[in-house]
Amino acid sequence: MEDYLLECISSLDKSGTDPLRRKKAVQRPKAWSLLPNEWRALALLAASKASVDAPSIETGGKTSRGRIGRRGGRGRVRRTEDWLSSCTDALDSEWSSAYRLAVLLIHRNRVKDWDSSLDSQLDSLREDCISGIHPVWEALAKEAPILAEMGRFPVIEINESEIDTKSWVESSRIDPLDFLQVKDWLDLGLPFRSDSEQDHALHSIRRDIADGKPRMKMWLRKMKPSLRGMRAEGALLEGILLAAISSDQALQVLEDIQGGLLEEVAKQQARLIRIRSGEMTDWRVSALNGSDDNLSRALRVAAWKESEHCGEELTADELLMGSTILSEIGEVLPNPVRWELASKLASENRAPEAIEIIGKADIENPRHVSTALDLLSSSDSESISQAILSSISEMDEEGLGSVISGEGVSIDTRLEAARELLKRDSIRHTDVVLNTFIEAADIGGMLAVFEESPSLAEVYPQRVLLCWHLYSGSELSENKSLTELRRVALSSIGGSNKDLHLSNTSIALISLLDGLAQEVESIHEKLDSDGLRSLNEVRRALSVEGDRIVRETSINNLSESVSKANLSTIERRLFEALLVSLQLNRSAMDLQIGTKERVEEAVRSLSNLSWSNGVSMKTVGTVTDLVVEYNIGVPSLEDWYRRHAKSSPELQIVRAAILREKGDRLNAARAYKDAAGKLGEDFEKSSLVMRKALIEFAHSAGWKEAVSIIDSNPALASTVTSRFKLYLRTGDHHDAERRVQASSELLAFARDRGVSNDESSHLAESGGEVLESLLRYPEEHGLPSEPFVGRVRAAMKDLKSVETGRQSDIERSVLFELRGRRDPEVVVKMAMDIAEDNPLGGLRILEKAIYSNLLEENQSEALKKSQRALFTSHSGIIPVKDRRTLKGLSLKPLIIVDTNILIEALKDDLLRELSVDNLGSLDWTVERAFHWMLRRRAQEERVVLFVPRAAEGEFMHRTKSSQSVLQLFSDIYIDKSVWDDIIDDEFLSKRTREVLSRFNTWSKGAGKTGGVALDDFLVKHKDAFFLIDEQKRRIGKAPARTTINGDEIYPEKGDRDIMSDAASIAASCHADIGSVLVATRDSDFRLVSRALEEEFGFGVVGDAQQLNDRVL
Repeated sequence: MEDYLLECISSLDKSGTDPLRRKKAVQRPKAWSLLPNEWRALALLAASKASVDAPSIETGGKTSRGRIGRRGGRGRVRRTEDWLSSCTDALDSEWSSAYRLAVLLIHRNRVKDWDSSLDSQLDSLREDCISGIHPVWEALAKEAPILAEMGRFPVIEINESEIDTKSWVESSRIDPLDFLQVKDWLDLGLPFRSDSEQDHALHSIRRDIADGKPRMKMWLRKMKPSLRGMRAEGALLEGILLAAISSDQALQVLEDIQGGLLEEVAKQQARLIRIRSGEMTDWRVSALNGSDDNLSRALRVAAWKESEHCGEELTADELLMGSTILSEIGEVLPNPVRWELASKLASENRAPEAIEIIGKADIENPRHVSTALDLLSSSDSESISQAILSSISEMDEEGLGSVISGEGVSIDTRLEAARELLKRDSIRHTDVVLNTFIEAADIGGMLAVFEESPSLAEVYPQRVLLCWHLYSGSELSENKSLTELRRVALSSIGGSNKDLHLSNTSIALISLLDGLAQEVESIHEKLDSDGLRSLNEVRRALSVEGDRIVRETSINNLSESVSKANLSTIERRLFEALLVSLQLNRSAMDLQIGTKERVEEAVRSLSNLSWSNGVSMKTVGTVTDLVVEYNIGVPSLEDWYRRHAKSSPELQIVRAAILREKGDRLNAARAYKDAAGKLGEDFEKSSLVMRKALIEFAHSAGWKEAVSIIDSNPALASTVTSRFKLYLRTGDHHDAERRVQASSELLAFARDRGVSNDESSHLAESGGEVLESLLRYPEEHGLPSEPFVGRVRAAMKDLKSVETGRQSDIERSVLFELRGRRDPEVVVKMAMDIAEDNPLGGLRILEKAIYSNLLEENQSEALKKSQRALFTSHSGIIPVKDRRTLKGLSLKPLIIVDTNILIEALKDDLLRELSVDNLGSLDWTVERAFHWMLRRRAQEERVVLFVPRAAEGEFMHRTKSSQSVLQLFSDIYIDKSVWDDIIDDEFLSKRTREVLSRFNTWSKGAGKTGGVALDDFLVKHKDAFFLIDEQKRRIGKAPARTTINGDEIYPEKGDRDIMSDAASIAASCHADIGSVLVATRDSDFRLVSRALEEEFGFGVVGDAQQLNDRVL
């Protein structure tokens, strides 16, 4: 420090006497930056020529302390005078005695209250200085009179400190890229005398390292010029510093150094640079040297990091040594070297060591794959498996093929290899990939292959059907493509070879799930006795002749048997799908039976199936169909759609059913409306769902929204009856307080429907009858009575006819009687009075009383007897269509069975014949459930079935040969060889006659149909039939249509004949028939069903639930 201070003070020689100039001059040398503040204070004291009279370092004047801030603030500016050490700090420091004496002298001369106890310290320091002091103190005494005393001590010559050069050179065996090592080496000092410029540069470098984030780009500038172009030890210093910043100039500096130990170290440093830059000269010397200094360790590490390019033939032990060296610093050998080492260790039967070496290595080429597979086959190492798995994306096709076929490779790893191979679009590996997907039960992977190449569905039909039953994806679009793939597979399966990669059990399960049980022995072999017995019990119970009672214990026993069975992954998945299918069928049966307990059990079961992890798309679709058919709420199904298909119409349909159950019918209506809008391209589904929306709006008084739907959808409006539209509009008028308009529209409706003639009284009477019928409309259709009934009564008053109100007046009198004396005889008398002029009116009076819930059971039974007696005496004049609401008569509905029902029934019968266990198809569908229910209700003698001539003719035409019938099974898995063995034309003829016999229990026939104005009705609903025709053509059905007024869009002749037959029977007076219903799935009937009922008096049922609603 004394040297640095002397350099600063020497700069004052030519600075004159101006204090500011002197202050700047003293700070100009590089030495200033090397001085601590305590020493800088002494330099500034010299610059200010401080004396006893003017002791201030700053100016020698006032010593006031400046303050900061607008008003002084709480801080103050720290002046350079404050840098001076205190007496205590000076005495405690390690600086020279001269420094400590100078500080004490300044304080004694500046401070008035000098501590006299320090005088002894002054004397002691003076004694030390008598032996000689550094020249700087003499110079300081000349510049600052306050330290004049320092000038009387003798000055000694400055001797260069003796530094051990050899020790310093040895200590330079460091890694120049390790900044801590560089810092420690620089802190040792230099073996040569340095000037302040050099010291300043080294000081700056040390400080940069100490900051923790060395700024390497700055070092080169700091080194110029003082630390550049040096010789001997200085050149070594320069070379190492250049190497530390990875300068290209370091190598030249180090290689130019010559002489003894200095040259040896320099050459080692140069070799380290060359190895790190990829030059392998003397690689073996560097890699295998055993010295323990930092430079030798750095050489070894650098050499082994570059060992991939060393060009040396190394033994396994030498390579292991390199691995150990790198592991000490947390690194590993280059990937190829690790595989070379592993291969050599494996060849020396040192597999555990080899496995440890390549535990986290990347597999880069087929040789690596081969080595890894060899080790895996002998060790079952998890680390090797992970190495293979993590490197799959980088393998070539050869390596991937080796992994797929490798011995001991886990199925998960092989599956990833197959997926990667699939990405490469290599058609020649398709079979290998699909086989791997089969083994891993990767249904999504298989489906991706088939979607990419749909023609493969013809080659692997069994696998497509496997996807159909097990796919659990979340994209509804994928489900649509899978449906098409299944169609192709079913059409191709007869001509395909047996899939050798699927077990017999898997094939049998696929056939069972997809329609027809074949080779069930292989299924039975997998189950224990309890499981087999339970499977047969459940299947028998769910068959058409079964009792429909599926015990929970049966399914549980079957599930337990499956869990204990020795099964492959794909077999287990198929058995699980079988269990799900049985549970779905059981739930469907429970819903058909319809008791509260069984419906609740069905909903619980469906909720669990929808919530299960990996629920298949087929299950989702089936549960959704049940929701649509039975209007049940399944919250977990809503959750599934929210997660996977939140923009689908199905979500809104499921949500609507839940809201309906909760009583929130307005929002249920809106959900149905939203779903119908999203189903716009499917007119049939859209219309049926929108009809549900209108009904819910009616139950929630959402009149305005309902009317808006009808007004904005002309085609939809044509599928809704005029009475229902009148009902909705009346509610809307009432809410908007348009009561006059409501009455006007009601009267206009009555006038249009009345019998028009010249006598006004007849007109009034007929209009009054229409209004009387409107009073019953809400009750007959399960709709809220108000405000509609109130508005109808107001319209009846406006009609101003005594006769018009007689029926309703008597009905009110009946209710008054029932709430009072409850005398059935009085009610009967009132009904008989009405019946004299209006037999139907009398029957309705009794009907209202019977179901008023105001009578005891025996009283209701007495009224039913009276009602039946009254009907018997007048049945010949009361058309069937007017009996629909007379439940008390217990008349049977006549069900007219359409061709599509007969076809489904025949298919079901043939499936039972073809199945080895005679239990038929396992698959539940809406169509199967419908014809089953028709048969069941007929067997219970609740309904009468009738096959009209048109349906019979079409049925016989479509089933004229076994091959034509086989075409009807395009959606079911049929083994053609089994079909040919069992189904011939003679057998088929017998079965068709049996089906006709089963569904034709009414012998009276339709009679004459000439008076039915069917064409007028069809034209009135032209918009609906236009869209129906368009939709049928869009889906490829190319329907046979008839032409009216030049429009070839109307139902074919057979369907028109069935409509005419139904209308004719409904208008007739058959004594034993209470209503007429057409059972059909045809949209030509279903979409105008309400209009047909209003116009002709016959209804349409399209599924089991609609049938039960009408019959039970």
